[in-house]
Amino acid sequence: MTLNIKIIPISKKLELKQFDCGINELNVYLSQYSIANDKKNIGKTFVAVGEEHNFPLGYYTVSMVQVYFHELTDDIKKSLPKYPIPSMRIGKLAVSKGVQGKRIGAYLLRDSFLRAIRISEDVALKFIVVDALNEKSKEFYIRYGFIPLKDNPLKLVISLDTIKMAFLSFHNL
Repeated sequence: MTLNIKIIPISKKLELKQFDCGINELNVYLSQYSIANDKKNIGKTFVAVGEEHNFPLGYYTVSMVQVYFHELTDDIKKSLPKYPIPSMRIGKLAVSKGVQGKRIGAYLLRDSFLRAIRISEDVALKFIVVDALNEKSKEFYIRYGFIPLKDNPLKLVISLDTIKMAFLSFHNL
């Protein structure tokens, strides 16, 4: 089964209260806080919708953050300055239970990568950062190239250079 999916900015027209990913914290965020945080420029939420454009299949929220030099592993630190590094945080990423396992999480992640590449044309951005909720979500991010940080294995990063190389090599096939 192929889903026709598009990613749109959060909107009051969406049936946010119907969303259920199986993790209450992520359901509550989408239904109660995402629109207000979007308006306040605290976090921008983007929603995957299918044929029924008002029902969210999944979502992610992004904001800007700094990664501190001391948090990075030695291999990542090479050639970086010893002050905070500008980054983009994926604060939330969730997929509705009814469509889990259909690669919507990967589609959302890909969209966030493309968004980071566009942002980096105007704003300094070295890493994308995620805070995995648990080991299962950590494994999801590792599968896409994220690396756990030194003192917090549930906090992971991927460099924008890595993302750009992946997209470039894909387009050169």
